Amino acid sequence: MFQYMRDANASKQGSVTMKGADNFYVRQYRQYLNPTMGAFAQTAIQAVFAAGGGGHGASWSRVRHVALAMAEARHGASPLVVLDRETIAAAVFLPRPQDAEEARALLDWLAGAGRAPEAYKRLASGASMLCAEPGVRAATRSASGAMIDLVGSAVGSGKMALLALHPYDPDAMGLHLTLFAVEALEPAQVEYDYGLAAGALDPWRRAAAATGSIVVFLVGGVEEAFTQCSQNLFVKRPRGDATDVARARWTSLMPLDRLLACQFEILQATVSASGLPGVSPRDGEFGMAGFAARHNSQTLTLVPYFAGNAVHGHAAKLWSNPWSSLLLWDDHSWFSAVTASGPTRIVEDVEITTRFPHIAESLAMRRRRNGGPAARPEYWFEQVVREISVQEEPVTGNWLDPARAPCSLNAGGLAHHGKKPAYFGADRLPNYDMRWQHEREALGRPLDPSGVSRCYWERESAEAFAARHAHLSGLSETDAVFPDPIGL
Repeated sequence: MFQYMRDANASKQGSVTMKGADNFYVRQYRQYLNPTMGAFAQTAIQAVFAAGGGGHGASWSRVRHVALAMAEARHGASPLVVLDRETIAAAVFLPRPQDAEEARALLDWLAGAGRAPEAYKRLASGASMLCAEPGVRAATRSASGAMIDLVGSAVGSGKMALLALHPYDPDAMGLHLTLFAVEALEPAQVEYDYGLAAGALDPWRRAAAATGSIVVFLVGGVEEAFTQCSQNLFVKRPRGDATDVARARWTSLMPLDRLLACQFEILQATVSASGLPGVSPRDGEFGMAGFAARHNSQTLTLVPYFAGNAVHGHAAKLWSNPWSSLLLWDDHSWFSAVTASGPTRIVEDVEITTRFPHIAESLAMRRRRNGGPAARPEYWFEQVVREISVQEEPVTGNWLDPARAPCSLNAGGLAHHGKKPAYFGADRLPNYDMRWQHEREALGRPLDPSGVSRCYWERESAEAFAARHAHLSGLSETDAVFPDPIGL
């Protein structure tokens, strides 16, 4: 509804944008996975998880906060397991309970029947820190703390968004997935519920044992699946040398500008009032993916939005729930993971030009491939930064491949590399059926202990997995982290 309300006020451009949005929904927006999507999701070495927490405030001021965490392949175990064409399991590694009482509390919490163990709560909250930005609450917490926060939100809401990524693959797009009826399950329960062979999830069990943790799976039915074209804006290569990683780390005692000045990608998460989350990348040239500004003694993040697939997904969610979280996953300069959260709204470009002319002028310096001025943002996301969370552990370092400069495909940038809207072959799936989706959600999490759906999926996707393996085998950078599929 927001899509058409906004575009109806855009006069001549509106009809063009509405047609573009309709084209996206017809050509790419799906509620099941085809084999190409499934093979990519299962071999992704990174996945961003997002979920909406419980509401805070009263009446019209009530908002849902957004939990955001990055999952990475570890010890040969991928972040995502595709169980069949309509079901995905997201692997989550959590601290091992210290005693029987904590273990019982953990099981109750994962089942949605109790509160998280006190030790988990402390990890999720982190330790308070001083902050250079006025009026901002800052904390440092472990990667486990961020994941605990995410698990609580996903189990509580039953909804979860995933962004599957492979930054070492020069051809890779990003795959956005939304899950419904999400439940937290132990590996043995997943094997039973989907007819997997006993021990099929042993790679994840071994990864947990190697890191002194336990593994659970957030399992849900696929509600949305579509391409995020901007993932192949750049290509990364493993750094290998940890010297710089140990030395250069951003902290909340530094201005936010210093961190944003090094970014060419920001991972943005929003959630609607109904609890439907979304996560996607906002990309640009170095230092232009987002900006920090000060206004009325508040720190703002300003993220430009350029016309892409004509779908205003985050703007629509902000219309009903004006709050967002931004993950700055800096694996190239500061080697830090920082999340900024706060009230968010969309602002027209003309207002940003008036209030922050220096920021508007910096974007005006960009040029298209033909040398002409690049397009202006369609609008901006303005976030009032209320909370900053800094991950304790350094982020594994990567190099940017100089052959693929950031923003070479951005809607407002150079466009050196062609987009691939057919990358995931969505045309091989039926169009989205909203009535059927309502029926699916009424039935709850998809289940098939007989294993028939799993067997059908294995036969259907075998060729796509083989092709994906053949493609990735030529990328030596993936050898150390290439995930092993199950049953294929």
